[in-house]
Amino acid sequence: MYYLYVVYKILFWITEINVIYYTFLFIVGLFFHKQKYPVLPDEKRFCIFVPCHNEGDVIFATVENFAEINYDKSLFDVFFIADNCTDDTAEQIEKAIEKIGLKNFNLLIRRETDPLKKGKPHALKWGIETLEKDSGFYDKYDEFMILDADNFVDADILKHINSQYLSYKENKRPAMIQVYLDCKNTKGIVARGYSVSYRVTGTFWQAAKQKLGLVPAVGGTGFAITTKFLRSIGGFNCNTLTEDLEIQTKATLKNQRIAYNSNARIYDEKPTGIKQSFVQRTRWSQGHWYLAFKFVPILFVQLFNLKTVKATFRKLDMITYLLSKFFILSAVIMLGIGAYFFVVGISPLLVSKPFVILGYVLTGLNLASIPLASIIGGTKTEKKRIFIDFLPSVISILLVSVIDVFALTVGLIKCGNQKVWKKTAHCVTVMPKSKNRAET
Repeated sequence: MYYLYVVYKILFWITEINVIYYTFLFIVGLFFHKQKYPVLPDEKRFCIFVPCHNEGDVIFATVENFAEINYDKSLFDVFFIADNCTDDTAEQIEKAIEKIGLKNFNLLIRRETDPLKKGKPHALKWGIETLEKDSGFYDKYDEFMILDADNFVDADILKHINSQYLSYKENKRPAMIQVYLDCKNTKGIVARGYSVSYRVTGTFWQAAKQKLGLVPAVGGTGFAITTKFLRSIGGFNCNTLTEDLEIQTKATLKNQRIAYNSNARIYDEKPTGIKQSFVQRTRWSQGHWYLAFKFVPILFVQLFNLKTVKATFRKLDMITYLLSKFFILSAVIMLGIGAYFFVVGISPLLVSKPFVILGYVLTGLNLASIPLASIIGGTKTEKKRIFIDFLPSVISILLVSVIDVFALTVGLIKCGNQKVWKKTAHCVTVMPKSKNRAET
């Protein structure tokens, strides 16, 4: 019993430190969530890749939405990669491009027989190599941007990335910029959980990391990478199930800055069912655990070879993020041990009174983040519904958290497998009125 108590105390301190850190980020984000920079003339050349695998149900609407991007058409090209599709995705893309009549929208068709070279990371690598061979890529473009086939985007997304990038001093410009990741759908308890958690993360934690010069999370879509950085690492050579986290980690290892933009948003379709969410989150967890085991030791070693304090803190922040699945699992085990002590009638007390009070305070702050995120970053409709939506939002987040616990456990067991990729089906082609940014 004594050793079980020792395990509990160790896990308690690990969990407490992690919660305190993210609560600190929440407080920083609360006061420094606004981003200001001058909107500058269109300058940087963008290459946008949209990998598509059997997205015939949504891709036409996606092409039409991307056609609304408000940026000099001669300064960006969009390439839709129909990757081993067995439906009418390619045909739908051709019809949509013909309808909008934009010469900077293109279709690339990829056929790959090797099952180990299928999936988004391989499609991105193939697309870059194809362009470099045919018409040039690294010298032709300044920024490489990744969007998903189910995404909608704010019209000024490229203007904001261009302006933010140029607002930095030349020797401090970021290698990557991630925009605010929002949700295209909120109907259903699971989709609502995604939407609320993304709003809290984007409004507070991401904004705080941007303000402090740490490492904002790269979300898999809606991020731009300088072609200069890509060339320096030999191209888009990511081979895990979480290519976004992999490229983020590689940038941090190279002491490159990653920036966050809260003024531009992309809208991503999220799962509506528990099973679909579990499959997606298991895939995320598989990649996350794999990268944590691979890169955390390297990052720890690099802590002793850093020249600046800021670089040291970025490495520590990246280590914390890579270990986030471990922290969640530790908290679950700790709660399980605590419940066991309670059932058998043992009350040591497990933690001192000041930390019990601190736990209540931190829990209150995290609950407060839900309505505050709507007030700060929500639309007019979302702001009006903060009290009506509060309890459903809490329930939704709890459900998604439970799904995540099971998914990260399975992901840990399966993390050695980084080849089998399961697609998330998409069907939403219209943005709900509640997401209309013109309301804000």
